[in-house]
Amino acid sequence: MPSARKRGECHTCGAKCCRYVVVGIGKPHTRIDREEIRWFLAHENVKVFIDHDDGSWNVQFTTRCRHLDRRNRCRIYGNRYQVCAEHDPADCEDTGLDVNATVFTAPEEYDAWRVAQALTRRRKRQLVRKRK
Repeated sequence: MPSARKRGECHTCGAKCCRYVVVGIGKPHTRIDREEIRWFLAHENVKVFIDHDDGSWNVQFTTRCRHLDRRNRCRIYGNRYQVCAEHDPADCEDTGLDVNATVFTAPEEYDAWRVAQALTRRRKRQLVRKRK
């Protein structure tokens, strides 16, 4: 018998997709962009992540949908939002966000990543110069 998820049912993961909101943001290019990311990360229950599948930057707010009951079942399932109806159980978050993403949960993590990225770019430029 196929698993519940393969049959298109979502009751086995505890409604993980119903306990957060993700909003796409632009890749940071300016100081103001970087400060906005740091500001997001200064808040509780907020993550910023880079999805390596498509290169997108996103902010995730961990917050429970008000339509979930105590058993994590949707109380308005028959009349649910379009985004919920279009969600593919094959893309279930049960597989984990961190698999193919760089995830930041605090401003310090983002700052450390930026420093590491700058060092990597500097080393690459030095290698190119040495080859010339």
